[in-house]
Amino acid sequence: MRNIFGKRKQMAGIAIVLAGCIAFNGMAGAFGETPPEGVKIKEFSLLDTATDVVGSADFTPEGKKDGHFKLQLSLDKKTTINAVVLRSTDDYGKDNYQGVWRTNRVTTGWILGIVQDKTVTTASGIAHENIIINPGFRKDVKEPVGEFEGELTFNLYASDNGTIKETQHYVLEIETQQGTVISKPIKYKKPATAEGSAAPVPSPSPVQNPAPTPTPAPAPSPAPADEAKDIAIHVRFKGSELQFGDAQPVVKEGRTLVPFRPLFEALGFTVNWVEDGNARRAIGKKNGLSIELTIDSSQAMVNGKTVGLDVPAQIIDGRTMVPLRFVSENSGYRVAFSSSGNVWSIQIEEAVTDTSTPTDPVPTPTPAPIPDPVPAPIPTPAPSAGEVEPYIVKGYLRDAQGQPLSGVTIYADNQLFYDSNLGGVTDENGFYRIELAHLPTTWIMSTSFTRSYNGKDQRFYLRSDVDLPFAGSAGAIRHFTLKDVVGHIEIHPDFWSFDDNMPKLQMNDLEITLTPVGPLFDGSSGKSITARAGALPTGGHGVDRIPLGRYKISAVWKPEGHTPVPMLVKVKGSDKFVSSIDFDFQNPFGTASIFVNEFDIKPGS
Repeated sequence: MRNIFGKRKQMAGIAIVLAGCIAFNGMAGAFGETPPEGVKIKEFSLLDTATDVVGSADFTPEGKKDGHFKLQLSLDKKTTINAVVLRSTDDYGKDNYQGVWRTNRVTTGWILGIVQDKTVTTASGIAHENIIINPGFRKDVKEPVGEFEGELTFNLYASDNGTIKETQHYVLEIETQQGTVISKPIKYKKPATAEGSAAPVPSPSPVQNPAPTPTPAPAPSPAPADEAKDIAIHVRFKGSELQFGDAQPVVKEGRTLVPFRPLFEALGFTVNWVEDGNARRAIGKKNGLSIELTIDSSQAMVNGKTVGLDVPAQIIDGRTMVPLRFVSENSGYRVAFSSSGNVWSIQIEEAVTDTSTPTDPVPTPTPAPIPDPVPAPIPTPAPSAGEVEPYIVKGYLRDAQGQPLSGVTIYADNQLFYDSNLGGVTDENGFYRIELAHLPTTWIMSTSFTRSYNGKDQRFYLRSDVDLPFAGSAGAIRHFTLKDVVGHIEIHPDFWSFDDNMPKLQMNDLEITLTPVGPLFDGSSGKSITARAGALPTGGHGVDRIPLGRYKISAVWKPEGHTPVPMLVKVKGSDKFVSSIDFDFQNPFGTASIFVNEFDIKPGS
């Protein structure tokens, strides 16, 4: 056991070092900085993927469709912009290595072309003038993009590297001499906008929260979050529908948030609002029970004890919004969910069992209470793990659909002594509980396990969803979710098979089509993927972030100005080239959570 975990720990250390290198190279100098004052991203959105304005290094159309973005920037004073960087990310803003576009030639990446939409006064009136800010890469990285001031509108064009698509997430970094402003992740979904990280948070007042009875609103109700847009959410307490006035329930990160005051008062609490410096707290008290929620904090206080939150209380359009399930269940009630079309019904009823203990079976109604609404409600998530306990770490392991994974060993890794671990096994509901040694140390959580798919054992290595160390004396709740199970394929051209009269092979001219064969690993039917071969984060070229499954692969070479050429393909190491072939992913060299296959290609006859 110790030898196995010595290797596991060594690999984790190497991964941390590599991740640190990537992060420091990729954050454009923003690591640890305070966003500069007076610099604000008012809007950042993906408009379309239908234009062809720039090439890979300059303002020259190349016959491929660019990503066309809009940026509205507010600068309180003259500000020098050193560089602008566009990154392809996951929905949390983490690089997914599908592309980087820049204004300056720094390491790898394609050009990010910037055109300013400038309003000018002419003899005939007001007109708009398009000014190209950077006609090509600024090869001297010290040369700034320019000096700007006021309210600005820019069109950004990202040269197509074979991965520009409207389903992708993107983050924009604006580097100034005072620091860097980074936008929130956006993708093409009207309105596909994101504020910058330096945007101010509105200061609420407790009187802004609507009363329990409805009041007419002079303006439209705040739009629900994108993930629950056009969904009508009705909340009933013991059969009577709660009225929220002009601040309706919204869904954030799969959790329903409702106005603070109507919910607390319906549950019998006396409510209070406290502002202490930068901390703003919504407090409810009744019959010896106290619930305290701090705005934008992932921790709440229940009767003076700290409890973790999936989604924090927050200010939305000037209203204090709190997580419905958390408040209801910690008040002794249970929450049930049902839906019909675009109408959701959430019932708050008297609890029939003690929901603070994880011994009861997981409920099985479909759809589940407070589901992840994209694309549809997921099965019932595992119940709450209860309160944090000193010298105890506990939580659950579940898949992306909310189903528990049993029989998996979860490891608590002692940070004081090398290669010193404690383990606990998940039960039939996916729960685990580990008693920690009474040592003055911190702990970090991980798990490694195997699952069979299409007759092959695939290995997975996970860190906890909240991947932060914790003090053993304080205890912690650490959940695990098996999600984003993806792999990549590598493409190796057989250059000896290309005639001299053929054009030069550019890897992003290779169009790869992957068609699912049977259910994917997550049980879904999946969908066909057509993508250009691009640079992989591990080196070489291919297609990255493919949902784990069995696929049929085929390829077409589409050199510019030439007739497309069907390609033959074979799994690397096999003998025969064919027009298409079924394949599975594999864990190379016994690694966990890395799924790869490699292919040789050549022109068909």
